[in-house]
Amino acid sequence: MTNVDGYWLPRHDQDKLIELLNQIPALVEDLAITIAKQDRMTSGPKIANGSDEQPLPFDENAAQAADELNHELARWVRHTCEQRHLTYDGRDDTITLAAWLKRWIIALALTEGSEEALHDIRLAVRQARQAVDRPREKHIERPPDESLDAVGLTKDELQEAIYARTGQRIPRKHIDNWIRRGHIHDIGNGYFLLSEALTYLQNRANAA
Repeated sequence: MTNVDGYWLPRHDQDKLIELLNQIPALVEDLAITIAKQDRMTSGPKIANGSDEQPLPFDENAAQAADELNHELARWVRHTCEQRHLTYDGRDDTITLAAWLKRWIIALALTEGSEEALHDIRLAVRQARQAVDRPREKHIERPPDESLDAVGLTKDELQEAIYARTGQRIPRKHIDNWIRRGHIHDIGNGYFLLSEALTYLQNRANAA
């Protein structure tokens, strides 16, 4: 844990990263236009070469920026999957990768090393933006907090998540007892679901 809310990527940086990820679809469209040089800003006279056939237009700088953006997003998807024991079964295109990172922002934020994600992805987006030179309106559309329920948590992370969600500070020994008695279950590699712990807490409260 690197800060009070238990995330390697702090909450305010999660919002900034979501803001970047929200821009990816429009940025990919701009890159595609720039790569093909079909935009009116980059259109110019045809090149005469003694043939009726014209060479296909191509912007190498924009193509390289598009590749680097794709590779950067794919790197963080792989990093999150490896540490959080998730499986990525989506396509490898940039828009799909960005959507996955947005959907699993909590899993990314809980992953060691993710404190560098905002900087690295922002750099790739900036380079892509420079290649097309088209500023886009910024906005934040954050996934619901309930997305935390779908992420496997370690015991320490589970303890912090329960406190954040309910305000109850559950001792670690109690969590160990819940596991030993089968009230919550290891979903693999020492990870547990917040939703299962909250259900057990609610059932216990109802029975009291």
